[in-house]
Amino acid sequence: MNIFIEQLHEYLNCCAYLSVYLLEALSLLCILYSAVKSVIISFNKDKNTKKPLLKGLSIALTFKLAAEIARTITVRSLDEIIQIGALILVKAAITALIHWEWKSSDVMSEIEDID
Repeated sequence: MNIFIEQLHEYLNCCAYLSVYLLEALSLLCILYSAVKSVIISFNKDKNTKKPLLKGLSIALTFKLAAEIARTITVRSLDEIIQIGALILVKAAITALIHWEWKSSDVMSEIEDID
């Protein structure tokens, strides 16, 4: 029974690490896609070049937060939990800043539309 539990634990750790890597890869793909899309829009001289980039960064940070939460499954010490908690707080703050920037760019585009 003990061997079965150890094998199950090892299998769950592998699944957790695999899901973390998958979520981080999705995050990177979102960043790359939104950056390329934003550059293409800027070459077309569109005024809303920030919105696709901010949206992509927001989605990418959501995937990164999910990866950090999945990483907590494999934590073995209190120090690692504190580090992951601090990372989650920093990423949540960055997400709030991106959301604030997005809202302010919406306000600015509405003002420009009125002129």
